[in-house]
Amino acid sequence: MKVHILLGPPGSGKGTQAKRLVQQFSLIHLSTGDILRDAVSKETEIGLRAKAIMASGKLVDDQTVNGLVFARLQNETQDVLFDGYPRTLQQAEALEDFLSAKGFVLGLVMNVEVPDGVLEARVVGRRVCSNNACGAIYHVETKPPKQDGVCDLCGSPLKHRSDDTAEAFRSRMDEFDSTFQPLLGFYRGRDTYRAVDGNRAPDMVFETLSRTFKEHA
Repeated sequence: MKVHILLGPPGSGKGTQAKRLVQQFSLIHLSTGDILRDAVSKETEIGLRAKAIMASGKLVDDQTVNGLVFARLQNETQDVLFDGYPRTLQQAEALEDFLSAKGFVLGLVMNVEVPDGVLEARVVGRRVCSNNACGAIYHVETKPPKQDGVCDLCGSPLKHRSDDTAEAFRSRMDEFDSTFQPLLGFYRGRDTYRAVDGNRAPDMVFETLSRTFKEHA
């Protein structure tokens, strides 16, 4: 079983690209957020621990995140694509040890690169459907809804999330870079590492990711 990793900063579009790759190549799509929500909803021991950490307003620690991920991977037989995991050097090192112990293979590590200025414009202009069951995402310039402030798909009002401001973005990027740069250093230079230009139309980015996957996965 191979584990592939898709990395990228907030607003890089890696979540959207991951869903397309999963569909095209019949992969299991795993994101930390999905795994966390699943464990909390099932009230597993580690899920309850994570829930208590989040309830206190703290970030879930690396050890707990790794425990959730490894429990999910334990009996997996189909190839996996991680979306946004690992996030820290410690997570990457622990994942490598786990894969080695289980006889799993680390496949491609693809990093979607986008300049900070472009990311900020993407995030600040983002609007999200207020209906959680829909969750459609728009952008005031590049993907506006047909009717201003209204979701095309379900008719619910669109919202501008509180963390989609310029100030919040810059704070988030400072925090992201502090952990992301050591993480990139861990993978960059390996035969399986690929940097992908994410400052293009989504279809062009997907074409590159898909071609990379076909050639090297």
